[in-house]
Amino acid sequence: VQGGRVAADALAAAISEKYGKPEGEVALITALPGVGSLDQRAKGFKEQLAAKYPGLKLVADKVADGQATTGLNIMTDLITANPNMRGVFASNLIMAQGAGQAVAENKAQDKIKLIGFDSDDKLVKFLSDGVIAGLIVQDPFRMGYDGVKTALAASKGQKVETFVDTGANLITKANMKEPRAQELLSPKLN
Repeated sequence: VQGGRVAADALAAAISEKYGKPEGEVALITALPGVGSLDQRAKGFKEQLAAKYPGLKLVADKVADGQATTGLNIMTDLITANPNMRGVFASNLIMAQGAGQAVAENKAQDKIKLIGFDSDDKLVKFLSDGVIAGLIVQDPFRMGYDGVKTALAASKGQKVETFVDTGANLITKANMKEPRAQELLSPKLN
């Protein structure tokens, strides 16, 4: 949920930077129906838009089939069907790849601000090139560490937190070279 909230804030900031204020039409692209983490991201995104950004109107809420080509097609259709579109949140790696490709192919990055979730080399290049305005990334090392620590405590009968927040971080072109951003975008695997 928090990842979706961070995405809404990032999209509002990117739209404000371009257009002066957080107003206009936006869309959400989710990779698959019924996936808990994706449903939670969508929930956080929609709640944050409603609570903080009344000027941002969600005009399309698309659910794909998990394929990057579908993300590309959905984004291409959104660009065509919504000439006033100012922003899109693609809520996972695969949809961000497809949506980023559509933005690049249509040369829409100056008009449409795209926020993706997760990262790989392709998305980092899109971010560096300005095709994507921001990436919401998690901390896999912290997720693993906290997961094992919590499981060990539970196995010993100790009280554990119901929810453990491992963070959702916004990476933009402006901060992508900072040491912490580099740790999250290119974790050392040794």
